[in-house]
Amino acid sequence: QSTWGQSREILAEDSVCMINMSSGPAHPYYPRDTVIPHYVPNEASLMEILGIFFGLVAITLVSLWVVTKRKSTGVRVKICWFVVCGFIHSILEGYFSVFHTTLAGESTYLAQMWKEYGKGDSRYITSDNFTVAMETITAFIDGPLCFLTAASFYYPRLSSGRYVLQLIVSLCQLYGDTLYYFTAFLHGFKYGEMWHPLHFWFYFVFLNTFWIVIPLICIIDAGKNLVKIQREMDIVKPNKNGPSSSKSKKRR
Repeated sequence: QSTWGQSREILAEDSVCMINMSSGPAHPYYPRDTVIPHYVPNEASLMEILGIFFGLVAITLVSLWVVTKRKSTGVRVKICWFVVCGFIHSILEGYFSVFHTTLAGESTYLAQMWKEYGKGDSRYITSDNFTVAMETITAFIDGPLCFLTAASFYYPRLSSGRYVLQLIVSLCQLYGDTLYYFTAFLHGFKYGEMWHPLHFWFYFVFLNTFWIVIPLICIIDAGKNLVKIQREMDIVKPNKNGPSSSKSKKRR
């Protein structure tokens, strides 16, 4: 009987090993039963990953603030915002759009950034259909639009379309981020560890809130300016025929 019991234990251990091997290597992502067979842990430390990213953002902001010193404060802030967004959308999110199926097993800096961010939202590690579609649109439409919007505030010859561009790109950003949050809510925030100070509150909530609050402010600002311009145009041209035509009718 003891021999039979030992055999059963060995078979049970072998079964567990087979299950672990079939599910792929261990990973830090949620849900915990997610299968990511090609996952490779990050080589860079957390400080390296975040330090390089926020350092590059800071250098970009300081450089832009110096270059735009002759502009008003409001215009300088907008240029800084849209240029930084352009780089993030085009480079970081563009990388995800192209390499989302393989980045979990890569060790490039951008792949390691996504693997770190994925601890707050594993949809970026598992090639979630919605996330891939949203980020592809963000990278290849929102990104170039952000650069064009920043240019329209910097170059006078492009300035006539600045508020229209600001409105369009801000609506795209707000719409995409709203769907991003709402789909996570509908799925019960199961793609990360709820209430984790870094992964949930900083990565998932805080960082993405920028693309809710600032685009909303930009939409309101663009709307006010467009309404003001339209009101001024209505005063200049009160009717289709114009003042000159009404005068000619009186002469007749």
